Amino acid sequence: MRVFVKDELLYSIEEAIRVYLSSLNFIPKTVEVEVKDSFGYVSAEDLNSPIDYPPFSRSNVDGYALKSSCTPGELKVIDRIEIGEFKEVHINECVAVEVDTGAIIPMGADAVIKVEDVKIISGNLIKVDKKMTFGQNIGWIGSDIPKNSIILRKGEVISHEKIGLLASLGISKVKVYEKLKVYLIATGDELVEPGNSLSPGKIYESNLHYLYSKLKQNYQIVGLSLLRDDIESIKNEIKRAISLADVLILTGGTSAGEKDFVHRAIKELGSIIVHGIKIKPGKPTILGVVDNKPVIGLPGNIVSSVVVFDTVISEILRNLYPSRKEIVELGKIKAKLALGTKADKYRNTLIPVYLFKSVDSSYYALPVKFESYMIGTFSLTEGYIMLNPNEEIEEGKEVEVNVKKFDDSISIIGEEDKRILNSDTKNVLLGSLPAKKAIEYKFGDVAVISSLYSSSVDNYDRVFCRQILVNGEGEEIGYDDWIGMSKIVKNPVVKLRSPSTIYSLLGKAKVYAPEGYIIGKKVFEECLYMIGISERGKRYLSTIKV
Repeated sequence: MRVFVKDELLYSIEEAIRVYLSSLNFIPKTVEVEVKDSFGYVSAEDLNSPIDYPPFSRSNVDGYALKSSCTPGELKVIDRIEIGEFKEVHINECVAVEVDTGAIIPMGADAVIKVEDVKIISGNLIKVDKKMTFGQNIGWIGSDIPKNSIILRKGEVISHEKIGLLASLGISKVKVYEKLKVYLIATGDELVEPGNSLSPGKIYESNLHYLYSKLKQNYQIVGLSLLRDDIESIKNEIKRAISLADVLILTGGTSAGEKDFVHRAIKELGSIIVHGIKIKPGKPTILGVVDNKPVIGLPGNIVSSVVVFDTVISEILRNLYPSRKEIVELGKIKAKLALGTKADKYRNTLIPVYLFKSVDSSYYALPVKFESYMIGTFSLTEGYIMLNPNEEIEEGKEVEVNVKKFDDSISIIGEEDKRILNSDTKNVLLGSLPAKKAIEYKFGDVAVISSLYSSSVDNYDRVFCRQILVNGEGEEIGYDDWIGMSKIVKNPVVKLRSPSTIYSLLGKAKVYAPEGYIIGKKVFEECLYMIGISERGKRYLSTIKV
């Protein structure tokens, strides 16, 4: 008896995926793997940094560590600290210590001058002709990744760069979702294994080969079978496959022919949730369940398998994990620059960027400030651009981005606050300037702007206010010019890029931070305005509590 799938009853691709996923009760298994073996796995947990990175204040150049207050002037070099070496050296007067790039900064030093900017007078005496500033050429402890900050999200596909970050933070194992076990079955009396002779009326089997090559990188293939059109054989093999695998994919036998037994076998052993999708080729696709496991039937045509895999199956498999909306195979793309940027005067320069889609689906790249030791910044950003020596690119110009991955989750761009920091969103909390550019160019989902940065903000969706506290004495620590709190201190000795990076300077200087970050005296009130840029951003803001 022939079974026809009527066109008017077909699901759209999106409807079919949604209906099918909502019908499943699949719980992926979790395992712990060595970090070095974790590439391509999906993280099963949010992971926080166990340490500050860098774990100590380090020199960013080969040169001499000193007190900035002693410059310009002549200084005696009292010692040398090599990379990887620790010495109990304390600078409490106008002297210097020679340091390698990456070496620990001696106690009391607050700047490092490059070796090429120093004049050797004689022996251990150097001359510094220019005024050094507090913090110059120093990578402060925690300036890249503060302790306890989220470095890996549940549902995130682990990249090579993220493995480098995890190892840099001393993490040796990570909890991930076990790779799905997939069983593949092809059915059809007409099919012959490649390599055998082809008799009249037969064709070579190709679906198993295609599916195997497509799946093997990200999933475990636990079985492949080529079956004749016999319903009992098909049912027995489905039972066997389900006992071994998490997911079963069959090809052939899904249509209306009298020898199309796959749909009958699935229905007898379990249930069919979707039979037929509005797609050509690939209409008679089956989405079923047997023993609470996904069973997917594809038409026997190889082109149908290719089309349905790319549009339907890949999305279903990805969503069997609690995965983030990441695209990891974009390669190189064109994007408009949200802020201008410039290369080193003499060297080709890598600039990390975050990527966003605008309301018209074009891409924007947000460049971030970067030093070569910042593995955290490099691994958390989504791509990079390469500039020629001394090249400068203006805001709004198109650039070529080398994309590592693109997270299309709901994005929040702007000021950092602890009520936002741990949200399960794409958080790019680098200050009000990027938020204003997001609003101007209509990219991303939510912008967060400080009242300290912009005195009047119109048409905001949510607002909350917080107290700014001060702690400590001495020289004042401020913030990067992108951040609202940068308006508090006019001439800071150090500019931090977020409140989370302040802890290494507590007790060493006068620091400002929002309530919840430090204990101190209230000195300012700041309001954070949250603006929905996209429709999904506005919907998100209507549901959250801050």
